[in-house]
Amino acid sequence: RVAITAGTHGKAIPDWLSERKKRLYLKSDVSLQKRIQLIQDFEMPVNSQCIEVTPDQSHIYVSGVYPPRLRCYNVRELSMKFERGMDSEVVAFKILSDDWTKLVLLQDNRFIEFQTRDGIYYKTRIPTYGRDIAYYNRAAELFVAATGSDVYRLNLCKGTFMSPITTTSGGINKAHVHPLHSLLFLGSDSGTVECWDPRSRARVALLHVPNCKNISALQTNKSLDLAVGTEAGEVILYDIRSQHPLLTKDHYYNQPINSIFYHETDHQNLVISACSKSFKIWHRDNGSPYTAIETDDVIRDVAWFSGTGMFCFASEGQKMQTFYIPEIGPAPQWCWFLDNLTEELEESLENTVYDDYKFVTKEDLNALGLGHLMGTNYLRAYMHGFFIDMRLYCKAREVVNPFAFETYKKELINQKVKDQSKDRVDVKKLPQINKALAKKDISKGSKIMEDNRFSALFSNPDFEVDEESEQFKLINPTVKKHEKESDFTEYVFDDHDDEDDDEEFEEHLKRLKKLKKEKSTDCDSALIPLL
Repeated sequence: RVAITAGTHGKAIPDWLSERKKRLYLKSDVSLQKRIQLIQDFEMPVNSQCIEVTPDQSHIYVSGVYPPRLRCYNVRELSMKFERGMDSEVVAFKILSDDWTKLVLLQDNRFIEFQTRDGIYYKTRIPTYGRDIAYYNRAAELFVAATGSDVYRLNLCKGTFMSPITTTSGGINKAHVHPLHSLLFLGSDSGTVECWDPRSRARVALLHVPNCKNISALQTNKSLDLAVGTEAGEVILYDIRSQHPLLTKDHYYNQPINSIFYHETDHQNLVISACSKSFKIWHRDNGSPYTAIETDDVIRDVAWFSGTGMFCFASEGQKMQTFYIPEIGPAPQWCWFLDNLTEELEESLENTVYDDYKFVTKEDLNALGLGHLMGTNYLRAYMHGFFIDMRLYCKAREVVNPFAFETYKKELINQKVKDQSKDRVDVKKLPQINKALAKKDISKGSKIMEDNRFSALFSNPDFEVDEESEQFKLINPTVKKHEKESDFTEYVFDDHDDEDDDEEFEEHLKRLKKLKKEKSTDCDSALIPLL
């Protein structure tokens, strides 16, 4: 059993309300009181871009817009620790220490910014636009993947740039350092993965990923396995000693893979991957699915509290989504109470429009006769319209159309009558032409009357069967002339049935003899001229 629980869950409160009104809503609305808000203010004004958990799992860093900003959340206090404004949007960032005190950020204006607990420590610039960063902690070197063929090296001990790593690709999208043997993996925009040894600055291997034009994600486990995420939505597993893939897993969304994790325990051997549409967990041995999560918002990045079942998503929505999967692992220590609440929590859809307010356009206001309220406190301008209190909207609608409820009531009654009429027996009316044939069709259960190819058989008089003709009587000798013309024919057997059948049979034999004589005389007259 896999239980998925949204950590930030429930009804949304409009941001433009005053603090006093927010407190009143919390006191009066039961649904707001029952909502689950795992971390206070765990959201961004517009959307979030990157998210990462500190190695000691005590803080969460999130970057987002707009304006560009960086937020740090203390999970032990379940609240935001601080917020810092940025000069430009953050492309990627890396936590350099075990706690939250040291951080490096790569911005889209080619600047690399180092921050400490006091704020900005140092800023430097690279020649080309950066795409990703990786940190080699044994030598204190920072690798910056950029649009060109060079991977820039910044030594944090010496405080200077070292000779760059020159690759054979036109651009590097992803950089990853193996945690054990410290090999540097570089995913390019030409569908190749280059493996470099930082100690000798020499390339040790080159991997050509089949049917791939762009590498979007890289991840390794504690052994010799490598996971490559492609732009086409595929995750390809490799042994770094071989050029042949071990397994290929397709997300079937044709969206780039943005996050990959290995989850290896004594009982589970899983791979966790995410694209912009879905988050999937599957078995590493055969690729069979374990579970999957699909969200309404586009997934930008995923952070995982390693060893637990807690995942955090950075997405296009305002709120950062948090999911807890008990089957992957226990709840983190700072939210141990989720294990007790898992059975009680239920998933539900969140409305993007506030439940207590109605969004209306300018035309809707004029139709309701509320156009004079524009510019007052009764309306709150939003995008191409306004938010209005639901109670005021309902009263105005009742004044403009007082018979709306009666119309709705009649439509509801008509709909119930139609639903009840479906349970009745559908009695088919027989056509005026070929009524006996239609009756026979209904009794046998065939659908000739419903076939358009035979519709003329029951509507065109030219196709009507003449039951009084001699040919019809010869083909159907047992048809009685006194058959009832009702929808259902009853057959009653009595003692006189045998006598009637004998008389009809004798009459039929006489008619056959008479026809044979007529045919024989016609044949004789036709043969005379030939003799």
